[in-house]
Amino acid sequence: MKRTLIIVIGLIVIVVVAGVAFMAKQPSTKSASDTSNTQASTQASSNQQAAAVITYTSSGFSPAQTTVKSGNSVTFKNQSSDEIQVDSNPHPVHTDDTDLNVGTIAPGASATVMLTKKGTFGFHNHLDPSDTAKITIE
Repeated sequence: MKRTLIIVIGLIVIVVVAGVAFMAKQPSTKSASDTSNTQASTQASSNQQAAAVITYTSSGFSPAQTTVKSGNSVTFKNQSSDEIQVDSNPHPVHTDDTDLNVGTIAPGASATVMLTKKGTFGFHNHLDPSDTAKITIE
């Protein structure tokens, strides 16, 4: 009886390990249409009218202070020749409003985020923390 139990457990282990190995080698189940739908909805959301547009140039953020309603979106446009990384204050932990942790934006690109946390928050270019601005979310 013990020998049979050991054999059954061994077979179960082999089947489970083989199944996990097989699943790991399978290509993603996301189809091309799923990918294009995701890209289309991302593009559509970034094409929506933003409540505010904050532009970054070699002079810093403009406007330096902005007010929007909670639930509205804000677009950050990088019109500088360098990559930027928009993050909330304080530097370097970025914890005041994590919705403002937009991340890296390439030169000529933009990123749109929806802001919901009410208050006044500072943000900065993490790659040049002296470039700062504020946003009030009502």
